[in-house]
Amino acid sequence: MFDLKRKLLAVVTGCLLSAGAFAQKHDGDKRPPKDDNRVVVQPKGEKPPPSNNNQGDKKGNEKRGKP
Repeated sequence: MFDLKRKLLAVVTGCLLSAGAFAQKHDGDKRPPKDDNRVVVQPKGEKPPPSNNNQGDKKGNEKRGKP
């Protein structure tokens, strides 16, 4: 008797799991289709503005102060 209940419970569980898996598949059909991927490329002709260097154009061999 217990063996029959165990087998019946296993069959019912398997049926419920498979029915749940098939039910989830149909929900995905309502989504709209995806757009194609777009690649955004910067134009090559433009250069960024020069960096702001507050130190000026210092050279290593210039002397500062009294000559």
